[in-house]
Amino acid sequence: MKTILLSILLAASLSATSISGITCSAGVATVTVANSLVASQGFEITGTSVAAYNINGTAVSANSTSFTFKATCVGSATGGAFQPAVQIINNGVVPNNAGATVSYIFWLTTTVPVACPCSSNYVAINAAQLAAIQAGTTVEAVGSFGIANGETPAQMNAAILALYAAAQSTVAQGLSQYVGWCYNGSAWSSSCN
Repeated sequence: MKTILLSILLAASLSATSISGITCSAGVATVTVANSLVASQGFEITGTSVAAYNINGTAVSANSTSFTFKATCVGSATGGAFQPAVQIINNGVVPNNAGATVSYIFWLTTTVPVACPCSSNYVAINAAQLAAIQAGTTVEAVGSFGIANGETPAQMNAAILALYAAAQSTVAQGLSQYVGWCYNGSAWSSSCN
């Protein structure tokens, strides 16, 4: 029962919205669409007339009729659809005597990307999602937390959302740009050799 409830709670209820158009100037693309994104939130664009804009990315700014993202400008685009990017993936629930352990994958977004030859712990990742992780606009974090017997779905939902919000806040501060730095006991360095 808990597995079913957590799957319902954590599954993304994503529906695509049609894009009116995309314009680009000075490295900033503007997507005209009925929008519910906020700045620093991830998105996925598919099916536009310009393939370069079919990406998973991070909104730089947003209002109710459009959002912007950093891009290499390749003209204007028509058509396509957008939806908010997946943020939380239920990666499994293991029952135990006290309740259960919930394993999760967070996909956190950043406007200070650090590219890496990363892979993902999510087996059903699509090409755009993997490209976003490798470009560094999406940072993957894996973890788990315990839930007690008798915990309500609302309590479980609040716990995972609080964990996600704390992790996203850290990444939004630009701290992900220091991924790969090493500490030798006395100082931090960007070179680990």
